[in-house]
Amino acid sequence: MAEVNASVVKALTILDRLGQAPRGLRLTDLAEQMGLPESTAHRLLASLAELGYVQQRPPADVYTLGWKIVTLARALDSQLRLVLDLRPYLERLLARVSHTVNLAVLQDTQVMYVESLVPARMMSLYTPPGALVPIHATSLGKALLSCLPPAELDALLPRLALDARTSHTITGRDELRAEIEATRRRGFALDRGEFVPDVNCVAAPIRDPAGRPLAALSVTARAVELPPAWEEEFGPLVRDAASAASHALFAAPASAAALS
Repeated sequence: MAEVNASVVKALTILDRLGQAPRGLRLTDLAEQMGLPESTAHRLLASLAELGYVQQRPPADVYTLGWKIVTLARALDSQLRLVLDLRPYLERLLARVSHTVNLAVLQDTQVMYVESLVPARMMSLYTPPGALVPIHATSLGKALLSCLPPAELDALLPRLALDARTSHTITGRDELRAEIEATRRRGFALDRGEFVPDVNCVAAPIRDPAGRPLAALSVTARAVELPPAWEEEFGPLVRDAASAASHALFAAPASAAALS
């Protein structure tokens, strides 16, 4: 795990505390809540204020969130709109397969879930939005990698810790490259119990007009719940759903092969 920067954590904690205080907080109160010397709290607040993330309001000189937060919120809102725009495609896929359907995005060296829909039955697999999972051990990750330009893929692969999550996890870079190439050819990626034992997944990328990965959607189920030919049955369904979503969002070519 990367080393955590204490100053960054303290600054983000300040934003979190101010976000929970609509009327703002005084310097003394904020320093007391965080267990910091007032001089340290003041220095952090001054830096955040300089960048527009906090502001000081008279007459009580309380600190509140600044307007720069609104800019960030608008960017997040665009991502939320993306999830809402793609949700109908997840719902249709869920109706077709009756297994958990997920939507995820690339988050540096990991994959972050942004939506998960489950069938109306007990014991369905569910991953909460915001959860981070490894790229190399998931079909979602391999689907996203399959869309990266060669230079970006070459730069990213050495940064991945190819840890074995199960006995089936791909732990060699040459093997991972071969699987990425196979994903490009067929238009969907597979996870044969590579992240969670006895859980299989199939995923396909949703691409922007340049062919880059915007997101990926997947179907996940326990191996015992899947038909023998699950790869051949669900792979094209997921690929077609992702292509349809790409086409609807950007009027991009619907064929994954044409974009590879």
